[in-house]
Amino acid sequence: MGSALQVLHKACEVARRHNYFPGGVALIWATYYESCIGSEQSCINEWNAMQDLESTRPDSPALFVDKYAPGLPPTLLNTGSSQGHTAQHWVLSRPTEGERTERLIKAKLRSIMMSQDLENVTSKEIRNELEKQMNCNLKEFKEFIDNEMLLILGQMDKPSLIFDHLYLGSEWNASNLEELQGSGVDYILNVTREIDNFFPGLFAYHNIRVYDEETTDLLAHWNEAYHFINKAK
Repeated sequence: MGSALQVLHKACEVARRHNYFPGGVALIWATYYESCIGSEQSCINEWNAMQDLESTRPDSPALFVDKYAPGLPPTLLNTGSSQGHTAQHWVLSRPTEGERTERLIKAKLRSIMMSQDLENVTSKEIRNELEKQMNCNLKEFKEFIDNEMLLILGQMDKPSLIFDHLYLGSEWNASNLEELQGSGVDYILNVTREIDNFFPGLFAYHNIRVYDEETTDLLAHWNEAYHFINKAK
């Protein structure tokens, strides 16, 4: 039964991508079947995972970890309701001291860089200001801070608003969770060959695996891109 459902799901995907049913009733079942898919977004993205990426990215932030809470009835604790399913209780794990420090560094560092003239300031001066504000020595976090500075620098280049419902952004924008959520983004069209999806558990992704080259035939992917963007509208 599982194999049959998977084949059916793939058939619906192909039918939609190639526009096999232009508004007719011949394949109305495809729309109905798709509307009945109720899996978590992380599972759907796992089904659509790209198998031959040149570089992969970490999964979405781990909001819940594999820590079973004994003595509690089966339910979906992380959704706020059982939704007719059964599952074990999973509970939040407290971050370590190092993780808490890294989170604070991220927040402080972004604030500092947003307030500085980056054309006339050095990375060392930024680190010194960070240590001053946090009132501690951050020598052991130097590599982490340097990497975060590069990431924040790239993310400071805002995405372009094409339409009210559509942004055009870079890899940096796609990795900026705070910006994505602040802009109300729910769907991400990833048109790259080498970049993985950054937050597969939090957003609906569609991947078009092509290189950014003049010879790339983007028109061949027009239908699937249009349907995905229209779905997000």
